[in-house]
Amino acid sequence: MITKRVFLWLLTILSLGLFQPSTALAEESQKLPSGTDRNQIGQKIQDFVKEHEKTTAGMEMSVFDTNGTIYRGNFGYIDKEKGVKADDDSVFEWGSVTKLTVWVSVMQLWEEGEIDLEEDIRTYLPKDFLKTLRFDKPITMLDLMNHQAGFEESSAAMNSDQKSMEELLATKQPAQIFEPGSKTAYSNYGTGLAAYIVERISKQSFSDYAHQHIFQPLGMDRTALLPDLSDNAYVRDKRKEGQAYNANGQAQGPSIFYLSLYPVGQATSTFEDFQKFAQALLKQDKLFQRPETWDTLYSASSTYPGTDLPLNMHGFWTVEYGTSVVGHGGNTDGFSSKILLDLKNGVGYAVMTNQAQELIYNETMPELIFGVKKKTDKSTFEAFQPGFYRRARYFATGPMSITRGFLYTSYASKGRDNSLLSQDYAVLSRKDGQEMVTAAYGDSYKITDMEAYMDYTMYLLFFIGLVYAFINLIISGAADLIRLVRKKTAKAPTDLKIWNYLTTLTILGAGFNSYLIFATMAVSKTAIMQPWRYMVFAGLGILLIASLVYPLITKIKNRLSRGRLALTILTSLSALAIVVNILYWSLYQWWVV
Repeated sequence: MITKRVFLWLLTILSLGLFQPSTALAEESQKLPSGTDRNQIGQKIQDFVKEHEKTTAGMEMSVFDTNGTIYRGNFGYIDKEKGVKADDDSVFEWGSVTKLTVWVSVMQLWEEGEIDLEEDIRTYLPKDFLKTLRFDKPITMLDLMNHQAGFEESSAAMNSDQKSMEELLATKQPAQIFEPGSKTAYSNYGTGLAAYIVERISKQSFSDYAHQHIFQPLGMDRTALLPDLSDNAYVRDKRKEGQAYNANGQAQGPSIFYLSLYPVGQATSTFEDFQKFAQALLKQDKLFQRPETWDTLYSASSTYPGTDLPLNMHGFWTVEYGTSVVGHGGNTDGFSSKILLDLKNGVGYAVMTNQAQELIYNETMPELIFGVKKKTDKSTFEAFQPGFYRRARYFATGPMSITRGFLYTSYASKGRDNSLLSQDYAVLSRKDGQEMVTAAYGDSYKITDMEAYMDYTMYLLFFIGLVYAFINLIISGAADLIRLVRKKTAKAPTDLKIWNYLTTLTILGAGFNSYLIFATMAVSKTAIMQPWRYMVFAGLGILLIASLVYPLITKIKNRLSRGRLALTILTSLSALAIVVNILYWSLYQWWVV
C-alpha cells in the first residue's frame, strides 16, 4: 500500500515537473517576439495596412520562421494608374539589400580559405590600385564589412556610365578621410571593393558568382543582378511593367534604376525569391558548408562604443527593436526593401515596396513582429553635448561637397527632441576629444562651430551674389529700356554696359545650374552624376574670372562717375562671391563625378 502511494506521489511530481513546462513552452512558441500570437499577426498586419492605404502604392511582405511562412501578404498596386495589382509575379528592386550577397560571397571564400578577413585588402587588389589612401593603418576585409575603411561618400555607386566595375572602382576613388576602424561611415565604394575582390579570387564576374553560389542553390530563378537585368529575361521584361512612387504614394514613372557598381544595390526579383534568400539566412541553410561559418557570420564584427552590443555582424547591421535583429535595408530611386532576422527566436521579416524611401512598412511595421524599437538611454540625453554634428558618411571633396552643410550637418540641441538620439537607439562616445554618436548604419561626430559657419557663410555669399545679380539685371534693363523709349543717350561706356549684362547673366547662369542640380537630386541620385553639369560650372567660373579682370585691365575707373563705379564694384564682388563658391566646393571638377 505504501509502495503504491509512493509510486502515485512520484508520478504526480514527474507530471508537474515534465509536462507543465512543455505546455508552457508550447504556448510561448505560439507568440512572436512582440508578444503577438502567431495566428493573429496576419490580421494585425492587414489592419495596419488599412490605416496607411492612402499613402501605399504596392507592398509585399512575409513573416517567417525556420520552418516556413507564418504570414504572407500582397497589397496595393505595381501600377496604380492602370490598376495592376502587386502579385506573386511582380518584381521589385532590392536596393542595398543586394550588399548581403557580397558579404555571403566573402564568407564563402573565407570558408574555403581564400580570404583572410584581417589581411590588408591590397593583397587581393592589383598593385597600386588604391591611390587615395592617406593613413598608414591598412584596410582589412573586416573594415569593409563594418563600413569602417575611412572613405568619404562616393559618387561611384551613383554612376550610371557604361563602365566595368574594375574601371569604375579605379577611376572614381573617394578620399580616405578617417583612419580605418575609427568611424563607421556607410560605404557603397567599400562594398564594391569587396565584390571586386570576390571577382579576382573566384575568377568570375560577381554576377556569375552570385548566380552559381547563391541564387541557384536557393532556387532563386527570378532574380537579376546586372545593371541592365540581362542575366534574367523574365525580370528584365517584368520590370518594365512596374511603376515607382514616392513615400507618399505619388507617381514617379518607371524610374528604371541602372547602377554600374551593381553588387551594391542592383538586384531585382520577385518577392518569392527575396524571401527564399531571407529564409535561408535565418535557417542557416545551403549557403555554407560548415556550421562554424554561420557562427562567424553572425558574431559581432563591430560593437557600439563602450558596450558589448553588436553594431555589425560581418556586413549585417543590427537594429534594436524589442529584441535584437540583424539584416539590411535598401532604397533605389523608386523602391525600398528590408530583411530583418531575429536569430535568437528564429523569426524573420521581409518586405518590398515600389516606393522610394518608404518608412511605414520598412521601419514601423516590424514592431508588430519584433516589439517596439529600443529607445536611447536617458543618461545619453543628459550627457549629450549640443553643437554642430556631421554624419561620417558625407562628401568631403569634389563637386558634391556642396551638400555637406545642409544634407550632412545639423545643429543638435540638448533635449528630448534631439534627432540624433530620438530616432533610433544610439550611444555616445568620445575619442581624441571629439564627441561621437553611433547608431545603426553609421556615426555622427561633433565639428567646430567655425567649420559649420564657414560652409554656411559660403552659402550666404552665393545667395547674396544671386540676389544682387537679379536685382541689377531688372534695374539695369528697366533703365536702359526707358532710355531707349525716350531716345536718350546712355552716360555709361558701351563696353561697361555689355560687361555688366554679361557678368550678371553669368552669375544667374551659375544659380540656374545649381537649381537644376538640386532639382535633379530630389528626383534621382544617379542623374546628378552627369559630368556636363559641372563642366558648366567650370565654364561659368572662367567667364566670371575674366569678368573680374576686365575692369582692371581697361582702367574703367577713370571713365566712371562715383555711382557707376560703385555699381561696377558691387557687380564685381557678386562675381567674386560665385567664383569663390565654385572653388570652395570644387564645382569645376567634372572629372571627379
